Amino acid sequence: MFKNYLKIALRNLQKNKVYSSINVLGLTLGFLCCMLIMLHVKDELSYDKFIPNHENIYRVALERIYPDHVNFYSIIPHSFAVVIQEEVKGVEDATRVFYFGRGNIISFEDTPYEEDFVAAVDSNFYNVFDFALLEGDQKTALLEPNTVVISQTAAQKIFKGASALGKTIKQGQQEYEITGVMEDIPENSHMKLDYLVSSTSFPFSKQENFTGFSAFTYLKLAPTTSPDEVEGALSGLVTKYASGQIERNLGISYADYTAAGNGYNYFLQPLADIHLHSNLEGEMKANGNYLYVYIFISIAVFILVLACINFINLATARSADRAKEVGVRKAMGSDRKQIITQFLMEAVLLTMFSLLIGIVLVSFAIPFFNNLAQKSLVFDWKAMLSVFPLLLLFGVIVGLLAGYYPAFHISKFNTISILKGKLQTSKGNWLRNGLVVFQFGIAIILISGTLIINDQIQFIQSTNLGFDKENVLVLRRFGNQPNHNSLKQEIENLPGVISAGKTSTMPGQGTFGVQFTKPGGGDVLTTKGFAAEADLFPTIGLKPKLGRVFDENFNDSLSLILNESAVKVFFGDENPLGQHLETSNNINGETVVSELTVVGVVDDFNFESLHTKVTPLAIFNTKNPSGFTNFLAIRFEANRQSEVIDAIEEKWTNQADGIPISYYFLDSSLAELYKNEQTSGKILGVFSTLAILIACIGLFGLAAYTAFLRTKEIGVRKVLGASVPSIILLLSVNFAKLVGIAFLIGVPIGWFVMSTWLDSFAFKIDLGVGVFLIAGMVTLGIALVTVSYQAISAAIVNPVKSLKSE
Repeated sequence: MFKNYLKIALRNLQKNKVYSSINVLGLTLGFLCCMLIMLHVKDELSYDKFIPNHENIYRVALERIYPDHVNFYSIIPHSFAVVIQEEVKGVEDATRVFYFGRGNIISFEDTPYEEDFVAAVDSNFYNVFDFALLEGDQKTALLEPNTVVISQTAAQKIFKGASALGKTIKQGQQEYEITGVMEDIPENSHMKLDYLVSSTSFPFSKQENFTGFSAFTYLKLAPTTSPDEVEGALSGLVTKYASGQIERNLGISYADYTAAGNGYNYFLQPLADIHLHSNLEGEMKANGNYLYVYIFISIAVFILVLACINFINLATARSADRAKEVGVRKAMGSDRKQIITQFLMEAVLLTMFSLLIGIVLVSFAIPFFNNLAQKSLVFDWKAMLSVFPLLLLFGVIVGLLAGYYPAFHISKFNTISILKGKLQTSKGNWLRNGLVVFQFGIAIILISGTLIINDQIQFIQSTNLGFDKENVLVLRRFGNQPNHNSLKQEIENLPGVISAGKTSTMPGQGTFGVQFTKPGGGDVLTTKGFAAEADLFPTIGLKPKLGRVFDENFNDSLSLILNESAVKVFFGDENPLGQHLETSNNINGETVVSELTVVGVVDDFNFESLHTKVTPLAIFNTKNPSGFTNFLAIRFEANRQSEVIDAIEEKWTNQADGIPISYYFLDSSLAELYKNEQTSGKILGVFSTLAILIACIGLFGLAAYTAFLRTKEIGVRKVLGASVPSIILLLSVNFAKLVGIAFLIGVPIGWFVMSTWLDSFAFKIDLGVGVFLIAGMVTLGIALVTVSYQAISAAIVNPVKSLKSE
């Protein structure tokens, strides 16, 4: 019996080549998109789950409450790790990672290497993170000072396959013995580390610190311990340990400090949740966003549903043709169950064939998708074979879902009505219309979403940040050069260089926290801060709104510049110029209080991502005790970029004692802050296009069949004088109505989804109806172009040919 069903199914599919081809193409594209998206989503959901006992590992993060705003930090004061492990029940281990940031110079035998992923870690690091060592012993590798474990990639780069164990590398003037080689941490982790230096090499790791943010802190809890219990104990540790340090540093009581609106709420983040649910300040790597995962899963489901809708629409549209077949079968003795089985067999065959083609296409599409999504996904045929039974089951389920309604709809036709030609299909028309509305509603949502994401990215790139980011080259590690002042002067004198300024940081590169009090006491005022010299301001086009910026003609070592937000918090409506603020600095182990004078005010420029609001900011002079130099910003003439870079590289090489130059362009660096949005927007755009293509494939087949059913009607209309445009309008107007209904349904859904996404930005576009009108018009245009081809083909046929069979 099964063999008979199979033969008939194959004959029917072969007989109706156009119908079969349209369904195969739609389902194949659906499977291709679905599998690519699922590979992407699987990778996003896999982050850090390869780490043994990851379900018991948590990162301690901080909600820092300021009097006028709240910030979230991924790094916390490093002394808390010790007291948490000692005093909180259920904490088996607490380990710290002191991340050094980018642009570190590691040298071996006088050959320097620039490395971005260097950190100091505690000796119990491998008790929490059970990463395999290819050489060395986890228990002893980081016990002694001046020891380091390096990654397999770093070992291969430096030692070219030779054993690294026991070799000595240098960072600056400090030597470190390699005591282990670790397998590379996989890409699907929130951390990336190539050099793990023993934290005992650095005295500051042992100094008491309960207020300054310095280390990533991870806890390994006992399996029976609730993270809520540990979180509950953390507030008591803040009161016990941090309050005294705050009182000593600021000279006020902890009660007054908190009454002024300051607070510290420490909380735990499950390790596997960090990648998708954490976008805090100081993250080791750029994380993903759970919202995109939901969006892409929805798109995968929608695309597959669109392909199934094509199948249902075409099958129900052809029900009049298949009805005669059903009538004859029933007259010959077939029961409804057999007819249903026959139709489901055809649907499953089509689906399985499409699935197999889709799997093959995925293997070819993976490199293109990796380039689009900035991923390193691998299509493994062995892994595919291991899950092939599941894929087959998936294909069967999709086939049954796609074929269910047509099978049951057509099989219940009354035999006598069919053979008398009295078949009623109005219900089928309503179903087809409803499914077309659903398809184009999805298309409108996807098109509008893509347009809104692109508009937001363009807004970010074009918005005035309060400074000039174009044509600015930034040199890293500039302050590490012993003769950086003379190097700066030589760079300033180069042809094509307009100006150059030293600074501790650049926009998008982070800041440090500063706490102020007014002379004579009072509330503690907290801001973010960085240090800059006078030449930085013209270099990045940052102008004063009140007063002045730093000037080489003044002694500005105790001068201070505030942004508008800081002025509002510190002085309200008072004139800030000439006002004094006190801050403390730790110099050679002693706390020294400095009194600073406000000499200028700048606008609230965006020194961080546009995801966050502008918060109070204080700018110190590099000559201040809090000042230091990391970067040199260089403004150059737009048409002389290559010339300037070559000249700077030559100057650097002559003075840098073999240390390689490292630089970036300010505008490119700021664009990297929104890389996740840009990548997701591109992915959404591609799959939106494919979704529309799938919808159009079904619409093309449906329009062709509709035109076929109305062939004689069109012939009669033409004989009676109807014009070709009126025939085209007749066949197109119904589909236009359906797109209109889809617009009314899709717009509210799209509005809700995209407004939720835009809420993740502090600075965003206004969501108006215009973008949805554009999406509706594009969808209508695509639909009408698809339908018009068939309408024109039907309208220009000679009516004699249409009516001669009558």
